[in-house]
Amino acid sequence: MALSDNQVIETKVPDASLKLKVVDGLIRIYRKALLNYEAGNIGYVKLGSDTLSEEFAGISLEEKNLAAADNTSNGTYDVEVLPKGCGKLIKLAVTSTITIANEGDTVYVDGDDAVDIASGITNTTNGRVGTIKQFISANEAWVKLD
Repeated sequence: MALSDNQVIETKVPDASLKLKVVDGLIRIYRKALLNYEAGNIGYVKLGSDTLSEEFAGISLEEKNLAAADNTSNGTYDVEVLPKGCGKLIKLAVTSTITIANEGDTVYVDGDDAVDIASGITNTTNGRVGTIKQFISANEAWVKLD
């Protein structure tokens, strides 16, 4: 059967955020912090860093100031995040100096507050955050979490 008239395109946008468990101990997570999965403790998140044994988890959507999270029994504290691969565009600080020529480049976790292009990063395997979609300035870009 073929269409004989225009049709309404129906779409559904899934909720992009997830709740992830926070690592044990003293931690202060600010809204918009880049988070990594803790090495060797699959499922728990910590502040992002350029660390070979860690994997990028997402970007915090809320602030958490935890004196001592106890995650020995399925975790007691969680944080809402935009997870990696959600497709959202986020304005992020870039550590290296970039130009419009960097649009399309992959960026990686460089800390809880910034990303960087491959030349400034150690963890280019699991630290991938996304792709620069639009250059803003020498140290800022719109990044797609893909």
